[in-house]
Amino acid sequence: MSIWLKYGALVVASYLWGSVCWGLVLSFVVKHEDIRLKDNPGVSGSVRQYGWGYGLTVGLLDVMKGYVLSLVLHSMVVPSWVPIASFTAVIVGHNWPVFFQFRGGGGVATTLGIVLYGYLESVLWALPFAAIAGVIWKLVPRIKAKVHFSPFVAAVGAVPVVIWIVLHKPWYPDYVLVVALAASVLIKGNQFHVQAQRLRKHVYGMRDRFVDHYRDNNLPPTA
Repeated sequence: MSIWLKYGALVVASYLWGSVCWGLVLSFVVKHEDIRLKDNPGVSGSVRQYGWGYGLTVGLLDVMKGYVLSLVLHSMVVPSWVPIASFTAVIVGHNWPVFFQFRGGGGVATTLGIVLYGYLESVLWALPFAAIAGVIWKLVPRIKAKVHFSPFVAAVGAVPVVIWIVLHKPWYPDYVLVVALAASVLIKGNQFHVQAQRLRKHVYGMRDRFVDHYRDNNLPPTA
C-alpha cells in the first residue's frame, strides 16, 4: 500500500472515530431516545436534560476520544500535516458524524482531549481563568440567561490556551492546528446558534398566534 494511502486511511479512520458521538450513543442506549430532539448532544445539553452525572460521563468520553487519538499520533512517525488533518477530522467527525445523519456535538470536549496530550501546560495555565469564568457565569444572571455554562467557560479558557501556544510554540504546525480546530468548533457553534434562533422564533410565533387567537375569541361585545 502506498504511504499516501496509509496517511489518507489514518485521516479517514480519525473521522470515523470522531463520528462515535457519545452524547448520542448514550442517549440511545441508556435513555432510549434521541437527545437531539430536546437539546444539543454535548456536555451542556446532556447536563440540562439528564443531570450532572450523565453529562460529565459524556464529557469524559468525548475528552478521551481526542486524547486517545493524540496519544496514538504522537507515538507514530508521520509528516506534520498528518496530525493536523487527523485532529481536524476527528472534530469534524464529532460535529458532523456519518453515523448520526451528520448532526453531532460541538467539539469542545474532544478538542480539549487533543490539547491535553500535546499542550498540557497550556491547559494548566488556562484552568484558573476557566474557574473564574464559571464563578462569573454563576453570579451574573444576564450572562447566565444568554449563554450556557459549558460554551462560556470553554470560550474564556481558550484565550489563555492560545496565548500560551503563541508564546511557546513554532508557527507550524501548532498555529495551523489551533486554527483548524477552532474553525471546526466555531462553525458548529454557529450552527447551534442558528438552530436556537430558529427554535426561539418558532416558539415565539406559536405563542403570538395563541395570544391572538385567545384575544379574538374573548373580546367583549361591542355596543
